[in-house]
Parts: sequence; structure tokens; C-alpha cells
Amino acid sequence: MISDSEAGLPVLLTTVYDPVEAEIIVAKLRSAGIEAMVRHDALSVVYGLTVDGCGQQDILVRPGDLEEARAALEPSEDATEDVSMPEEET
Repeated sequence: MISDSEAGLPVLLTTVYDPVEAEIIVAKLRSAGIEAMVRHDALSVVYGLTVDGCGQQDILVRPGDLEEARAALEPSEDATEDVSMPEEET
């Protein structure tokens, strides 16, 4: 039996339960040059249900892009630096 990755079908990168978060992740991947898509249940969109897996948003990428996509979602050092507000001059 051929696996999804061997057949070239999209593979699961991650699962989130917020459609906005899913779109942010897909946008970040696309800005890195990685094709990505969201798979979700119609029930979660139509009725807004997010219980018992109904709000599940699967982020899918090409098998060859999986490692690069994982790396693209890792927090960068710039994002983890302590950001402080400039001091006010009096």
C-alpha cells in the first residue's frame, strides 16, 4: 500500500482549533514560499462548533515541503528577544 507522502498527496503539518490561527499559519508558510492549505469540517464553519473536534483545522503541505514548513513555524530569535518600550524623556 502506498502512503500519502509517497503518492504526493498533502501531508499533515499541524492541527489547530481556531480558524484565524489556521489562516495566519498558512499565510506565514506561503510568505516563505511553501504551498499550504487548510482542511476543516464544514460543520465548524456553518455552525461555528468547536467541540469534539468539530473546530479542527488541519494545515497540510506537500511532502517535500514538510521539514521546511516545520522550520518556518519555529519561533525566530528576533521574536523571542525582550522588547522594551523606549524611556520617555522629561
